[in-house]
Amino acid sequence: MITIKKISKSELPKLVAISYEKDEELFDKYHIGKMDFPSAVLSTLDLIHEASQELKLSYYKVIYQKQSIGYFVTFDGYLYSFGISMKYRKREILIGWFDCIKKVLGKNFRAMLYDNNTRAIKHLEKQGMQIIDFDEETKIVTLQK
Repeated sequence: MITIKKISKSELPKLVAISYEKDEELFDKYHIGKMDFPSAVLSTLDLIHEASQELKLSYYKVIYQKQSIGYFVTFDGYLYSFGISMKYRKREILIGWFDCIKKVLGKNFRAMLYDNNTRAIKHLEKQGMQIIDFDEETKIVTLQK
């Protein structure tokens, strides 16, 4: 069973690292620019920090069998950032994780991802989200549940 716990921003670095660990494909294909593990973690944390200067973000730890397996960040009806450890990217776990997101954000919410993050976009579409917008300038895809 998947559970979540609201956390402070200071707990995020460890959780982002957990979710990116051993995911070489993420760094090569889905991140903006080619990066290594430390750079990808820092880049994500920098983007979250920048957003936190303008938005009231909420941070969550994802837990499976009493073990931290990932994180997600939300604000005002948006799923802003998320990641689950490769080891736990199994159908039932991902569905449980998404159910937790729906409990936090409600039935209707949005997510914004860079268009090159096709793996995450496809996953959100599998969870019932639909692409509603694409910004050519920023290369950001907006999905809605």
